[in-house]
Amino acid sequence: MKLRNVIISALFIGYAACAFAAVPSLSAAQAEKDPAKQIKMLNSIIKKSPKLRKAYHLRGDAYRAQGRYKQAIDDYTKTIKLSPKLSFSYYARALAYMDMKRWSLAEDDLTKAISLNKSYRDFYLNRAKVEMELGKYDAAIADYQKYLGRRQPTPQVALELAQAYIGAYKYDKARKELLSLSKRTPDSPDMFFWLGRIEQLSGHPDEAVSYYSKAVNRDATYAPAYLRRADTFKEMGDLEAALQDFTTLLTLDAKDATYYNRRGLVYEEMKDFSKAVEDYNKAIELNPKWSIPFNNRGFAYMNLKKWKEAKEDLETSIRLEPSGPTAYVNLAGVYWLSAKDKKNTYQNLEKAIKHNFRNFDSLYDEDQKGWMFKGINKTAEFRAIMYR
Repeated sequence: MKLRNVIISALFIGYAACAFAAVPSLSAAQAEKDPAKQIKMLNSIIKKSPKLRKAYHLRGDAYRAQGRYKQAIDDYTKTIKLSPKLSFSYYARALAYMDMKRWSLAEDDLTKAISLNKSYRDFYLNRAKVEMELGKYDAAIADYQKYLGRRQPTPQVALELAQAYIGAYKYDKARKELLSLSKRTPDSPDMFFWLGRIEQLSGHPDEAVSYYSKAVNRDATYAPAYLRRADTFKEMGDLEAALQDFTTLLTLDAKDATYYNRRGLVYEEMKDFSKAVEDYNKAIELNPKWSIPFNNRGFAYMNLKKWKEAKEDLETSIRLEPSGPTAYVNLAGVYWLSAKDKKNTYQNLEKAIKHNFRNFDSLYDEDQKGWMFKGINKTAEFRAIMYR
């Protein structure tokens, strides 16, 4: 009987040893390159050792490699709960938040990581990137400078720093950064594009066009330069050149609704409202839940005196984006031009004002929206609505 018990005990110990051996080691899981296999191995390890922080961190990395950001964040959060003073756990979670474009949460985690470890440069670099997304340009500049110290920036970091300077309206510093970069990368289309942005924002359209042209001459597929050059041509009144650039953009990407919408606006300025409607049709087909091309097509229909179609489009624009004031103003114009309907004209103007329409002068200027309210905008009643 004693011998039988000894044998059973020995067998039990043997089975237990086999079961323990079946659990992968942490080093083996870390060495595994396939995220799916790595997750399976780490599941076994975590089941055996549910408080092993590094296992959660590695599994979070594997989930992130698969694009499963929520699961990654959950695992990084567990590592933080197990060891709340480890800066790299916050950093890892911040990177997952960045993947998800949850910029404020990423900023919080990067700030916490920096408070725990002020010497790790990449914390500052990534917080600078997040601050750029949040429009905190001065803070981004400070973090890029902390990241760099006395080091020369790589071309990519130099471009990012220049963009931060532009966002902070520090155009001279941005220009200096880019011109310094030009000595190292003289054929960079990115560099010429951002030099163009500086000149465009500084009110120098001819210089902006020159830089944008250098960008597309170095990369014929560089869409941002065509887009900004088209905008600059439009500002300069060179509508044919703007039209050509928007057409080029559509050869690069025929499924971008914004390009059709923007080209439609050029056709409007050329008073070719039928062509404008064709482009707005395409923009709406590509993005039927976007309110702006409905508003723009409604305005084009107004100019074609297609009142029914104009009213339907403007009402659709309002339904899709109730807080936008422009469609209410245009709808008021439809009611006045088509039916001299004071009641609905005033009601829609009041709604526009409620939604922060403030460009009252445009309603008296016939080169802007004044033509829509001719015969009513000179009355005291109209002025009372505007300046109530």
